[in-house]
Amino acid sequence: MKKITTLVFLVLYSISYGQDQTVKNFQLGLSYSLANEDEIFNNPFSGYANYQVKQWDNLDINAGLKVYYFSSKESANFSNKLGFNPNISSSYYFANNKLNANVAIGYYFDSFKSTPTITGIVVSPERDIKTNGITLAPGIKYFFHPNIFIDANATFLMAKTKDDFYKDTTGNNTFINLGLGVAF
Repeated sequence: MKKITTLVFLVLYSISYGQDQTVKNFQLGLSYSLANEDEIFNNPFSGYANYQVKQWDNLDINAGLKVYYFSSKESANFSNKLGFNPNISSSYYFANNKLNANVAIGYYFDSFKSTPTITGIVVSPERDIKTNGITLAPGIKYFFHPNIFIDANATFLMAKTKDDFYKDTTGNNTFINLGLGVAF
């Protein structure tokens, strides 16, 4: 894992080094969730891309996509899953453009399968389980290089889970994410 992290950092650094330091139309980042309230899945990794739609002085509006990868805690019973979160965010730069406070609102959706399990003489069916809902993600970015930043945010997911064989449930989940990114 350290080799992959080092390689990603070197690629992001080399991309940003040759870029104009005042232009930050695109942002790419990777992060890891330190907190996850899900009982079936481990803390997710996520990657995101943002595009600056409009800018006024220190304020900008971005359109983005965040993709989550969840590995299952019970891989014999549940598949791993990918979650997608298209979003709109607003950012404000301050402290000589070294800090960026942001908030994003978006729509989250994912899907995963459970495999049949045997409990005594009862066999549970294979199920396709889908989750969707609204996300709210306040955060902050610190630019330690004009185009490279560290990112910390909290993602609040208010979701509904639909299961083919059981009743639908609603629930909330909170992810506390730390990551690294590049703006160019």
